[in-house]
Amino acid sequence: MEKRIIIAGSGGQGVLFLGKLMAYSAMLEGKEVTWFPSYGAEMRGGTANCTVIISDEMIGSPVTGNPDILIVMNEASYNRFSKRLLPGGLLFYDSSLITADSRRDDVKILKVPASEMSASPRHTKSANMVMMGAFITVTGLLALDSALSAIGDITPSRRKDSIAVNKDLITKGYGLIETEESNSIGHQAHT
Repeated sequence: MEKRIIIAGSGGQGVLFLGKLMAYSAMLEGKEVTWFPSYGAEMRGGTANCTVIISDEMIGSPVTGNPDILIVMNEASYNRFSKRLLPGGLLFYDSSLITADSRRDDVKILKVPASEMSASPRHTKSANMVMMGAFITVTGLLALDSALSAIGDITPSRRKDSIAVNKDLITKGYGLIETEESNSIGHQAHT
């Protein structure tokens, strides 16, 4: 098993942190993993993406042009990366921010209202954590417990006050897809 994942958005959306959380969670589970960040010169508002590869065997290269799974957090990233997703792949996008008009019938598309779910007066930049929960549910690549454990380990000391909120948002994202699946809304392949 080897899954190649690209996570893309703009600086400030927690794209690199989401990739790091996936990688660390996979490490806790004893899996082989790579995390390869890429970002523009601007930290906030500039482009940001990373590649995460999770495998049960040695990984040959940390780079991929065509992922099995794509997670996009803004419209520009959707437009840039969605064509690269391999047929049969999974495309997660933040439906709170992206109005995707082009559809592919050869991939499974999952609309996740991540920004809407994470928005509160105190925490407006945790949509990535909602996306993490949805990713765990749909892919089965990682265990929820691993992610909840990893978040405490990788959160910088200056942000330790956000751990409880982030754990809650991961859990909400995890439950969101299950709820939507049972109601047959939001979680479906577009044809």
